Amino acid sequence: MKYNIYFDCASTVKPYPEVLKVFSDISMNDFANASSNHALGFQCSSILLRARTQVAKYLHVLPEEVIFTSGASEGNNLAIKGIAYHNKGWAKRIITTKAEHPSVLNVFKKLEEEGFDVIYLDYDEEGKLDLEELKEALKVPTSLVSVMSVNNEVGFIFPVDEIYSIVKKNSRAVVHVDATQSVTKENLNPSSYDLMTFSGHKIGGLKGSGVLVKKKNVVLDEQILGGEQENGMRAGTTPLGLDCSIATALRLSMSTQNQRREQAKKINTYLREELSKIDEIEITSKGNCSPFILSFALKLHKGSIIAESLSNMGVYVSTKSACSSREEGYSYVLKNAGYDEVIASNGIRLSFSGTEDMKDAVDFISALKEVLSSVKIKEN
Repeated sequence: MKYNIYFDCASTVKPYPEVLKVFSDISMNDFANASSNHALGFQCSSILLRARTQVAKYLHVLPEEVIFTSGASEGNNLAIKGIAYHNKGWAKRIITTKAEHPSVLNVFKKLEEEGFDVIYLDYDEEGKLDLEELKEALKVPTSLVSVMSVNNEVGFIFPVDEIYSIVKKNSRAVVHVDATQSVTKENLNPSSYDLMTFSGHKIGGLKGSGVLVKKKNVVLDEQILGGEQENGMRAGTTPLGLDCSIATALRLSMSTQNQRREQAKKINTYLREELSKIDEIEITSKGNCSPFILSFALKLHKGSIIAESLSNMGVYVSTKSACSSREEGYSYVLKNAGYDEVIASNGIRLSFSGTEDMKDAVDFISALKEVLSSVKIKEN
């Protein structure tokens, strides 16, 4: 049977029609350079300010604290490198967790190669961070603590507000929150964090759009040199259509946050119950996890083969983070949580937008059982 089930929303979601219309209208009608010194340029600059003000309103921050980016990867690079380089004279220690997205972890690894003192915080299989380890690490002068609010692969919800309080009580460090999997899904306090990043395409916006929220008193070293766009933080001609599109996506997605969360909970709960009945499956989304993400692992089969078989039936899931899902090997998120290599190498991630029907969940279980039965027959 051929299905049409998309359970890969942590990777990306379909853009809202209104977002596409905004992007198209702006690109066609307000195409001038927002930095140009003429009437059309001034008009585009005014539209940009309106988009920035809208984003600021939805996030409860100041317009001048909103920096438009091309997405969370760029935003994370700017936030982490910007703080580390600016403060390296007095603090070479920077702190993150072992569960971060590659756009954070790989930056920390690069900085470590350059001589920075990097601490990677541990967590257990329920996603509980060792906050005593954090307190101990902060005894050395530290410039940055970077932590995701929701893990993109397993769905662990990290206590970013508690972490912020610990950091501010024990150090001068800046706190960066990667909110890519939590904006418009979890209750956040963007006005409290020093830096916060997210992408447009995860919330019904367009690929190539993103936001970095930077408190007014936080100083970064810019990473792209050139013009003075984005308050000097991101040189380059303003992509006005993309910047307006993320403002629209944020508005639409926030307006349905509660309804989508409740639907995601229902789907997640049903799937957990059904998956727990299958002996060869271990659910790896344990403890305090986002209802928008549900991960499990195959004890007897290769996760990549199961995912491919599901895809052939019109059921779309990931084996780990989409940024590394085509790479062979185990999931570092699961391995660092304490799972053995069999579990860590054969994970499946289901992720939801909260707009799916319960029928999608029922059909997924049917499709999965069909695939598992087929694999058993082939093995025999």
